[in-house]
Amino acid sequence: MSDSSSPTSEALQRTRQKVILIALGTVLMLGGFVVLFALKRMPLPMRLVVGLGDLIAASALFMILRQKFSGK
Repeated sequence: MSDSSSPTSEALQRTRQKVILIALGTVLMLGGFVVLFALKRMPLPMRLVVGLGDLIAASALFMILRQKFSGK
């Protein structure tokens, strides 16, 4: 018997994936807000593209998180 087929190993892997997605989504969300509101040396159009791109990517990660780990 291998450990990869045990239910506890699968549960640990899913929990680890969930934590990683939450961390990445949070970092992307915070980074997007920092780029949008804190960086003043960057031109406004570039700030908008980069900041909103980060926010959209974070939203996509949170949507994946909700769909994959909703428990249904």
